[in-house]
Amino acid sequence: MPPKPGYHVSIDPYQINRMKIQSSSQGAISFATAITLGESIDSYGVGSVLFSHRPEFKKGDFVARLLTCGEYSIIKEGSLLNKMDPNMGFPLSYHVRVFEFRGPTAYGEFVEVCKSKLGEKVFVSAASDSIGHLAGQYAKLHGCYVVGYAGSQEKVNFLKEILGYDDAFNYKQQIDLKSALKRCFP
Repeated sequence: MPPKPGYHVSIDPYQINRMKIQSSSQGAISFATAITLGESIDSYGVGSVLFSHRPEFKKGDFVARLLTCGEYSIIKEGSLLNKMDPNMGFPLSYHVRVFEFRGPTAYGEFVEVCKSKLGEKVFVSAASDSIGHLAGQYAKLHGCYVVGYAGSQEKVNFLKEILGYDDAFNYKQQIDLKSALKRCFP
């Protein structure tokens, strides 16, 4: 059953691996276990609380996290839920795409791993994907010179014209990655 207007759920590419008889991710990632025929599919979503035994949640509260895709979702005791303020000034759907794992992953990689500083040069591979485009934007916000690659000219244009990357290229059209990087990082 589709979500009600204003409620959102994300069906992500990893879900296809859960529908296979055997996939390498099924044993490695707890949330990617195989689904049997007729079993509910869980995915990141936004919902409103109808009833709760947990004191921190009351009827009408908005929550985001791993929810069962369907009209109703029963959250098991101990499951993580993020309570949201619907008056924050942005659509609830942002909690499904930016604030669940993609945003924190991109931010963590940029801040904790790269530790880039103002004026440094940053290269983002898969720069137009769900995590890469956020990592590039974090780098731009930190005053870095940002270059990324993507798999089509349309995505390259998106990186440069919409996201403000300093340069970008289509890796499928580059014979020599080293020369492409030299061109982008003078």
